Amino acid sequence: MKVQRVQIPTPFRVGPVNIYVVGDTLIDAGPLIPSALEILTKAVDLPSIKRLLITHGHVDHHGLASRIRDISGCSVLVHQNDENLVTGYTHQLMNKLFAYKTFLEKAGLSERMIDSFARIYTSYSQFGESCEVEPLKKTVQTEAGALTVIHTPGHTSGSVCFLLDDILFSGDTLLPTISTNPSMHAVFDGRCGLTAYEGSLISLIDLPVLRVLPGHGQIIHDHEKRIQEILQEHARRRHQIIDCLSGGSRSLIDIEKAIFGPIHPSEIVLALAECYDHLRVLERNGFIVRTHEDPIQFALL
Repeated sequence: MKVQRVQIPTPFRVGPVNIYVVGDTLIDAGPLIPSALEILTKAVDLPSIKRLLITHGHVDHHGLASRIRDISGCSVLVHQNDENLVTGYTHQLMNKLFAYKTFLEKAGLSERMIDSFARIYTSYSQFGESCEVEPLKKTVQTEAGALTVIHTPGHTSGSVCFLLDDILFSGDTLLPTISTNPSMHAVFDGRCGLTAYEGSLISLIDLPVLRVLPGHGQIIHDHEKRIQEILQEHARRRHQIIDCLSGGSRSLIDIEKAIFGPIHPSEIVLALAECYDHLRVLERNGFIVRTHEDPIQFALL
């Protein structure tokens, strides 16, 4: 069975996104930018595509879905937990902005940085369109065979992987060099986040997989090793946070700076979200306690 990979550029720091063609089926769509649609149109016989499978509801993976559906008449399938991220893309984007800004204020981010985040965040509306979708079932029949749908919440609550024989299409659940973060969704959506993500990774370890085809980057040939690396990295982060709090109560922004150090301004929000999720894991497990809500502060028990 031949799988075709098409690398699509994105306007995001994560770099190109991988689109996979499996017979009459497309896995992920890329963002809505002219160069992406041009590359995809040249590389893929879009009118022959019967279905588009979305690994999760982030715009670098679904932004072109509506255009692809218009060209091919294909069905667009996504996990029910992420349906609203695709069907009401712009509405969902803007609806979350106030809540995100409130969280960032409580986290201790400066007004200048919050305004910068808001400008970047609202600009994402140009990279996708709302698209009608159908819910994914447990298997998807394609001309290349049956794909097993594996629900892997964490990065989003509706993230999925697709298993075809010994190949796993992992979306952003398992990446070769980047440690997937829970994204800002986890701040408000208890169905995703680090606890769910780590559970999803563990559920993939024993799969009879020879190749993992990720949403970004190159093929992963040893998925168990990569999963263990990510789990160990998250454990190290939590140990770092405990060490950081050994001197007393600290704000979320101070903890983020101590753990991540200098990072690109566009990544500060993601770092805060990941740091906050680690703190909540430690809080639930009885290692730390929240000492203040605004600004958000934690201390060791």
